[in-house]
Amino acid sequence: MGMAKIYTKGQVTIPRVVREATGLEVGDPVIVEARGGEVVVRRPRGVLEFEPPEPGGRQAPRWPEARRAARAERVRRRTPPTER
Repeated sequence: MGMAKIYTKGQVTIPRVVREATGLEVGDPVIVEARGGEVVVRRPRGVLEFEPPEPGGRQAPRWPEARRAARAERVRRRTPPTER
């Protein structure tokens, strides 16, 4: 557990001990939810919360490509940082 502070733009810094314990790194997407008076920050789970890659002039990925990318991302998130 760690303490954090909300800054003027609503930004919060996740304490280092929490980032290290969860494997969160700079640029990782997170979901922020309100649950019964609590704020919950968690990793996206499943295809419905998967954010496809930024469009780079090509059309959106087809379903099989998006599914492969989501699976690869899920494996990446579950692999401890020391094994990456």
